[in-house]
Order: sequence, then structure tokens, then C-alpha cells
Amino acid sequence: MDPAVEKWFAEAKTEFSPSRSSTIPMLQSAQTALGYLPRDAIRAIARHLGSAPAVVEGVASFYAQFRFEKPGRHRITVCGGTACYVRGGGKLMDDLQADLKIAPGKTTADGAVTLESVACFGACALAPIVVLDGKVNGRVNSAALRALVGAAGKPVRTARRKKAGA
Repeated sequence: MDPAVEKWFAEAKTEFSPSRSSTIPMLQSAQTALGYLPRDAIRAIARHLGSAPAVVEGVASFYAQFRFEKPGRHRITVCGGTACYVRGGGKLMDDLQADLKIAPGKTTADGAVTLESVACFGACALAPIVVLDGKVNGRVNSAALRALVGAAGKPVRTARRKKAGA
């Protein structure tokens, strides 16, 4: 078992009862401690609950909050809600995908950045919203996006791209 999972599980098994009602709280605890849900954590939770790993993984995969891949050192989340989208959030996401060469939910090959989308952040007055490493940034425009992502060590070109033949 991975040492980080072992350390988390040593504490978690004393904190959570071995009952099905502990499934989601244990998954949340593992993800908080480890950043994602590695296979070793799923197996440890299943063993503690007396369940099959497939059952625990099935519960985790039902909820969008759980991730099964290690996230990047930096997490960028773009709100895709209507207010954010119409105020430029869609273009910001397009620029990020093109320049980082990843889709939402994926991590750059060097492990630097994970790009995420959320249906609605719930702060429409600040649209468009981009969250970098848990810090909420409102009214983000192309220049602000360049600065934010540059801080994460990834340059983003947000200037209008010329169309072929133009």
C-alpha cells in the first residue's frame, strides 16, 4: 500500500465506524487527505467496511466531487453557468483548452495543471468566474486569465486568433 494511503488509513479506521453509512465520509476524508482516490484507498475503505472495492468505487463514481486521477499541482476551474458563459467564460475555457492542450477534467502531461468546469459557481454577479487553487477570481477577462495561469507556470495566449486565410 502506498505510504500516504497507509498513513491516512491508520487514522481513518479509528475515526469511522465499519458501516455502510461511513462510505461517503471515508471517501471525502481520503480525497481531502490525498487529493484524489487512489486504488489503494478504495481497497482500504472496502476492507474496513467489509465490502467489495467495486461497490465503494461505484459509490464514488456516482458523485462528480470524487476524482480517481491525481490532480495537477494547480487546479483551474471555470464556471460554465449561463451568466459566466455569456460574459466570456466560454471563451476563457476555449482558450485554456487550446493552450493547455487538455479537456476539462484532465491534467497536463507535466502534472502542472488540472482544468475543471463547474455547472454554476453561484456568484453570477461576479461572472465570469475562474477559480485557481481554491481562490475565487471574479470578472475575469483575457488579461486576468493570462496573469492567473502565468502564476501557475503555464502561459496562455488569449489574443484573438486569426482565421486561416485572413
